[in-house]
Amino acid sequence: MITNENIQKFKNYGLVLTPVNKTNDIKDKSPVVKNGSWSADWTDQELLDANRLGAFHKESGIYDIDFDDKSLRANKFIDLLPRTLTIGKKVNGAVVATHKIYKLPEDVKFKSYNYPKAAKKGETIVETLAGTQTIIAGVDRVIIDNVEPAVLDPAAIDKDLRMIVAFSELLKHTIDIDQRNHFYFRLGGALASQTDIPMDMRLKYVEKLCDLTNDDEVKNRLSCIERQQNNYENGKECYSIKELSDFLNTNLKGFDEIKKLNVEEKKVATGLNILNGHQFVVKDFPEPEYLLNPIVAKGQIRQVFAKAGTGKTLYCLHEAAAVASGYDFLKYKHNGHKTPVLYVEGEMDSASIKKRIFDIQDAYEMADRELNMNFIFFATLAIQDHMHFESLTKEIGRLNVEITAQKIEKITGIKPVIYLDNITALTIMQEKEGADWIELMHWLSKLRNRGYHVTFLHHPTKEGATASGSNIKERSIDIDMKLTTPDEKESVEDYEDNHTQMTISFLKWREHMNTTHSKERTAIINRSNGSWLLFPKLTKTQRKIWNQLKAGKLPAQIIDNKKEGMSKANVYKTIKILVQEGLYDEEDKHSGNY
Repeated sequence: MITNENIQKFKNYGLVLTPVNKTNDIKDKSPVVKNGSWSADWTDQELLDANRLGAFHKESGIYDIDFDDKSLRANKFIDLLPRTLTIGKKVNGAVVATHKIYKLPEDVKFKSYNYPKAAKKGETIVETLAGTQTIIAGVDRVIIDNVEPAVLDPAAIDKDLRMIVAFSELLKHTIDIDQRNHFYFRLGGALASQTDIPMDMRLKYVEKLCDLTNDDEVKNRLSCIERQQNNYENGKECYSIKELSDFLNTNLKGFDEIKKLNVEEKKVATGLNILNGHQFVVKDFPEPEYLLNPIVAKGQIRQVFAKAGTGKTLYCLHEAAAVASGYDFLKYKHNGHKTPVLYVEGEMDSASIKKRIFDIQDAYEMADRELNMNFIFFATLAIQDHMHFESLTKEIGRLNVEITAQKIEKITGIKPVIYLDNITALTIMQEKEGADWIELMHWLSKLRNRGYHVTFLHHPTKEGATASGSNIKERSIDIDMKLTTPDEKESVEDYEDNHTQMTISFLKWREHMNTTHSKERTAIINRSNGSWLLFPKLTKTQRKIWNQLKAGKLPAQIIDNKKEGMSKANVYKTIKILVQEGLYDEEDKHSGNY
């Protein structure tokens, strides 16, 4: 039903609406044309007067899971998908859910799914749509769950869609089946030996199948699934898809959607290693070992992202030099133990990297320091065979990094800190798709658990607010560090010429989020001598207050309600920031000493 209330709700959800045709041919589902083309420029009254109401996919940032199964068997599993805006229709007097509409996460590339792959018209079971529009209200539509579309990476429900295909086919053959335990044992064996579907998902779909077939022995059926998994893991005999198909006397084409591409070698389950409470608390576990406290630690994954030209490579090279040479960097304190660095550079040419190292060396000499060249190891394109890196999305590429890190440990006796600059240049993947990140993040997590620190450099989205690609990677990292160029209001005026300024922000810091460590700051490098400064992120007015304090003025002498930004509240707010940053002595605000 199209009502003004629904129209306003849809608009609040961010949906871009259009009237949709309903002529004598009910199959005509194209948007109404205005001035010779599709349009999003419709008044509320025009939308209210329409027979059907549609939402444009691309303009609304949505995608649609369209259940088009003529038998309606697939539709019976639709409620197993995460809750979101749900649309349906009436079939023989009963309401049937046919569409689940989700929001596509920012900067995630849409990947379609449809079954069967080469379906003739009218033979599609389920498909995902993101290129036209979906009818969400009207004379032949029912709004089943009018909630805001959930934000969901399509990769997160890929296995669900495949399970729906497989189980809707099983439903066809199990409505009136005899010897149900025989069926579920065979199903359990096929799921265990030939799929990588998680056990909780298997049980969820088996329970739903029991419900749809009026089978009240649910616990018994679930036990069949679990027992076959135990048999498989322990190297015992279990059923296969062939035996399941033979039992049902049919070729289960839908099961191909959930089969593993390659049947992996069976693993034998041996149980989990455990310690009781007393044993656990007396066991020595390695504490976090900070190399630059607290920004660089062993057993840590960090993402550093910034737009091209911001200075992320410059920052990381100087940080790496400090780690290797045993010096503090910015406000981060070195632990005194020089640590080797492996810097894998996949984008910048070697001559540019060489020049930057010379610049760092010159800066160290001017500061009466020594750059530890023996502890900085570079892997650049120019020195690789055929000037080529094997992609980190391939096992050989990841092994190359591991083997190199082990070589450095053998040379120096210390595990190196690893910098991967940058992840786009060092991988071949659709970085916006969550599935492509999973294996890479598993590898980085493995390195972390082996005691390595890994920093990977990356680019932001077009808007610049977050790092490009699926947010799956952010779940695994310890620090998400963003570098930006300060705008005119935030840049420090005294250091504009011959300096590079960058604002450091933290979107995630597992140990230190919402502490003084994670506050935004402005880092500045002098391009002439390579020296660094670090300032709290202040407005121009706050910097004026700070300059007056440094000149010896008391807070009372600075406060002037007639001057913009010089109110008592703002002056003392600035002082509080400076005190926390160690830039102003709490006692001096009374004495005037600075």
